[in-house]
Amino acid sequence: MNRPVVTFVILAVAAAAGAAWFFANYERVSQKRFVGFQGEARRNAFLAAERLFVRMGVPVRHAKLPGELRELPANGTLILPDRRSALSPEDRRHLIEWVERGGHLVVEDENYRLPDPVLDAFGVTRKPTPQPAPRPARKPPAGEAKKPAPGEPAKAADARTVEVRLPHAPEPMKVRMHSLQTIDAPQAQLRVRGETATHLLHFPRGRGQVTALNDIEFMRNGAIGQHDHAELLWQIARFQPGTAAVFVFDRPEQLSLSRWLVDNAWMVLAGGAALLALWLWRVAPRFGPLAPDPEPARRRLLDHLRASGRYLWSAGGAATLAESAREAAIRRIARAQPDFAALAPAERAERLKTSLGLDAAEAGRVLRPGRNLAPQEFVSAMRVFQRIHERLSRRGEGEQR
Repeated sequence: MNRPVVTFVILAVAAAAGAAWFFANYERVSQKRFVGFQGEARRNAFLAAERLFVRMGVPVRHAKLPGELRELPANGTLILPDRRSALSPEDRRHLIEWVERGGHLVVEDENYRLPDPVLDAFGVTRKPTPQPAPRPARKPPAGEAKKPAPGEPAKAADARTVEVRLPHAPEPMKVRMHSLQTIDAPQAQLRVRGETATHLLHFPRGRGQVTALNDIEFMRNGAIGQHDHAELLWQIARFQPGTAAVFVFDRPEQLSLSRWLVDNAWMVLAGGAALLALWLWRVAPRFGPLAPDPEPARRRLLDHLRASGRYLWSAGGAATLAESAREAAIRRIARAQPDFAALAPAERAERLKTSLGLDAAEAGRVLRPGRNLAPQEFVSAMRVFQRIHERLSRRGEGEQR
């Protein structure tokens, strides 16, 4: 066997041995990884709770606009989380009237640092709870490190397991709720207390009833499947026997043109932005060497005189121009012929004819002021005055020679 064949066989055997070792020591394993909620669950934090009510045969509706609060049925249930500053005083008044007509309000308290007109109207107070000093973290043994469940909220680290007993519930329920602040109401007929905080209050208002909680995170998508969270939600809804429907009013927002455009016309906005960027790129100045500035042109005195004459002509000053030119011609004649000023008008006309070769009409135009000259007469007069200057200039040059 030649050397190339031997080399190829050795490489093939090594590759086969390596592949056999790899597949004997490794295997393909699928691993689940939480990537966050997608689709409707990402937009609606109470989607799992709403589907729970649907499976239990209770109609449910997700509301976003404050105006929808006026459509609540008299014996319905409303779940009202925090961050509800968009509710106007008129909306809150309708909400209280709805409860007094027989509605059931399930409301979460706002942070004690923020105003909460809804709970204030029902006489519910809030205050922070004293927090114990943090204990030094204990490093768990290998393999015992507890990871948060997928979708578990960030404040779950402050949550504690609370045992909730409701009169109509068949058995106690374990729920995780935080103890950062406590709530209280003198008229409360039912209280659920933990170690340092009161987590749930229930009391009647008119023909309706109010259930106030300091934390409803257990109702959201990431936590409703833990402990007895789903059972507690259902038992809270059962405070209103035979409820007509459950409404969830999550983070109400006022109508916004920008939000509507982003939600419904984002493709148009993207196209417009692309066209705007293309137009800016088209009209923007290019980078490169600067073009030299043109040399400033210095105008002659004759150019200024011509510009002044055009301005006077356009402003109706033809008579002024003609009179100025006539007087300049007479002064030029008087310098060339000193006795011209002492002559009589007839003798002046005769002198212009004999010495400058003008006819009677041209001599009369030089001696008489021009008034309201027509354009043709103005041009003719200027030619006569120019001819006088030229002839006197030639005569003076001849005398110097």
